[in-house]
Amino acid sequence: MPPPSALAIKTSSVIRLVKEEASYHKEAAQQKAQVEKLEADGADEYELRQPKKALEETLVMAPAVRKRLASSLELLQMALDDASEAETAEAKEKAAKALEDGRKVLKEYGEYE
Repeated sequence: MPPPSALAIKTSSVIRLVKEEASYHKEAAQQKAQVEKLEADGADEYELRQPKKALEETLVMAPAVRKRLASSLELLQMALDDASEAETAEAKEKAAKALEDGRKVLKEYGEYE
């Protein structure tokens, strides 16, 4: 089996980062709900410290992932533009779909700072 092409590697990277971005947003929503529930139940500061810290760390990571996703999208677009005739139509379609999904995620969650 031949090694994966540069286009396939960049496509896989974008797909992974799209999933990672969605995962951070899902995790942040869950942690925020947990903190709000603890606050509503009258938890003391000691009980709130760890969930709040976990939420802050998750919120800090999201922009870093978004920045890497934007960078990977640019690299994938260049690789797709430069793709040789040797690349399969399936690989090009997968790359185009990954570009579309990545751009949609950036639009949905906002560009990185």
